[in-house]
Amino acid sequence: MSSTDFPSNLRLACSYARSISDVCRRMGVNRQQFHRYLSGTSHPSLARLRQISDYFGFEESELLLDHDAFRRLVTIKRPVAGEFSDISQRVRDILLLTPPSLERLREYTGYYYNYFCPTEYPGRMLRAFLHVREDSGFVFSRNIERYPEDPQRGTRKYNGLFVHSGERVLMFEREAMVGKMVWLTVLYARDRDQPSLLPGLTLGVTSTADREIACYRVILQYLGREVDVKQALKGCGLYDLDDPRIDPAIRDRVRNEMSPDDPAFSFRL
Repeated sequence: MSSTDFPSNLRLACSYARSISDVCRRMGVNRQQFHRYLSGTSHPSLARLRQISDYFGFEESELLLDHDAFRRLVTIKRPVAGEFSDISQRVRDILLLTPPSLERLREYTGYYYNYFCPTEYPGRMLRAFLHVREDSGFVFSRNIERYPEDPQRGTRKYNGLFVHSGERVLMFEREAMVGKMVWLTVLYARDRDQPSLLPGLTLGVTSTADREIACYRVILQYLGREVDVKQALKGCGLYDLDDPRIDPAIRDRVRNEMSPDDPAFSFRL
């Protein structure tokens, strides 16, 4: 980090917060280390700089401006550490985004194939590509759906957040381009017979003309922490439900079928 104005800029941003202690507590930063940032005797890593910037509502480059320019910026772009940090903390509390929860979620980072049967394609199963990664104290997902047989649809991408709740893992996703399609997926932590599979249900808004609400059975198939992404993406697309290229343990369990005796639509373990 080259800016000698960063400590002054950080002190100005902190002046809008309740206290230095409150800033450190909410960001999970050691207070002594943070005081070193304020005094200029130590500089944050790029990851820590990103966290500080996000907390105050600035870009990293803005915190590195010369101090006069930063003061002018603050007059039109007030730091959001006060009210926003309160809301952020409430969201963290509701979603149980705690250090122990993050520790449990770390084991799920990596690459997956995501299988389900979309209502737009009766009798077909979609295999999508999912990347789960940790960043700045959160576990995010990036889901890519490819439809090579449907040029109008092409490729769709979703950004999501992973949350751990008891013995279940939750993934909240929103379509990245328009944002009208939203999905909540609840997964069993591990399949007892096949640990590489995460089965569950997903509920959300479809891409049909009426924006129907639908619920599907879904399975995530773990591929590993390091994969050939281009090669994995080639395997994405729509498949027939009896396609031999798909593991029978997957294709037989993602069918959205119910018997008259089923009290509710659920995943069949």
